[in-house]
Amino acid sequence: MLTKEELLLYIENEKQAILQRGEAFFQCAELGFCELQTAEKITNLLDEWGVSYQKEVALTGVIATIGKGVGYHIGFAADIDALPRKDGNGTIHSCGHSIQTTMALSVLKALSDSGIVEQTDGRVSFFFTPAEEYIDFAYRDGLIEEGKLEFRSGKQNMIALGCFDGVDCVLSAHANGEEEAKFDIGSTLAGFMAKKAVFIGRAAHSGAAPHLGRNTLHGAVLAMNAISFLKDQFAAECGLRLNPVLTEGGGSVNVIPDRTVLETYVRANDNETLFQACQRVDACFEHCAKALELQCFISNTAGYLPLKQSKELNKTVRQNMLLFCKSEEIIENPVSGASGDVGDLSFLLPTIQFGFSGVKGRFHDDSFMVSDYENCYITSAKVVLGAIYDLLTEKSRRVYPQKFQQSKKEYLGRLRTKE
Repeated sequence: MLTKEELLLYIENEKQAILQRGEAFFQCAELGFCELQTAEKITNLLDEWGVSYQKEVALTGVIATIGKGVGYHIGFAADIDALPRKDGNGTIHSCGHSIQTTMALSVLKALSDSGIVEQTDGRVSFFFTPAEEYIDFAYRDGLIEEGKLEFRSGKQNMIALGCFDGVDCVLSAHANGEEEAKFDIGSTLAGFMAKKAVFIGRAAHSGAAPHLGRNTLHGAVLAMNAISFLKDQFAAECGLRLNPVLTEGGGSVNVIPDRTVLETYVRANDNETLFQACQRVDACFEHCAKALELQCFISNTAGYLPLKQSKELNKTVRQNMLLFCKSEEIIENPVSGASGDVGDLSFLLPTIQFGFSGVKGRFHDDSFMVSDYENCYITSAKVVLGAIYDLLTEKSRRVYPQKFQQSKKEYLGRLRTKE
């Protein structure tokens, strides 16, 4: 069997081809569930390399597997979607998903060319997942109404389709904005739930007989105050964020408003806080409405769950980072208010997402670009490949899911609950 050092040479020897692929995918920027050209580029390469795959998974996703072993099943998740340009002129990979796609293909080709997976009891699946960015709701909701999707996110749909059934762990990586370090490990991602509360009351003449009405704007304002007080009942490290806004205010100044809509995201750093805060926000809506003899109808749209990283997997990844950098060049456990559907995977499976530097400009902005090609495309891929090597060859490093089917049932139940 190849040594790890020999396996990593497969990345080094492909360096120029990898950099060219990275630029090609960066230039091919498409919105979620529209990644047709990106998916075609991926499948064309897989055809060229003789790797079998599934395509059109959750519309535009691709899944490719190396090896047939049943002892341990490693997943690597790579997002493939992009964002609209801020100048309104097309799309751009301003979150760096094209780097993930390139990384996944680099590692996949190294495993395929080397034949090393077939010498173990494992297999490695690469999930090229669409629509991580939580945007473009009208388009996505239209696809859901047409029955083409069930949820707004690529990974959410792939989980529901059973794509991750039988996977033992998931590795992933994402560009970060750090300049002083090579990598980060153990970072948080916040989870969120979108809530909409519709207050229904009774209209009346606001001058002649306001007492005959039931003012829904009053109910919404009362609920906003209650929610503002609620924030102080959670510790700062819980990362609770509540910023409700009125999306429908009432109507004419001469009429007591009989319909007001209040919407908010509930964000938190852990599942317990997120679920508890959602219940408490609902109580604010319901009881404030009841106090003023109003009706209140609450609907929920599932966002993403917080990312809970596997410490054991991160230990393996960190050891492979140290092959290419000093300890002080690794940021430990940074806290992020961003969200991603990789958090949903971490609810079900041992999951990690490490960060790598090498980009400049602002995320989700037209100024975003790759600046350190070596770290983004080459070194980070070697870290992933090294970690996969360790998991395939050292059984003591393996981490397995706990109660996957039970967790999946609970997860889909929450995702499908609208009220």
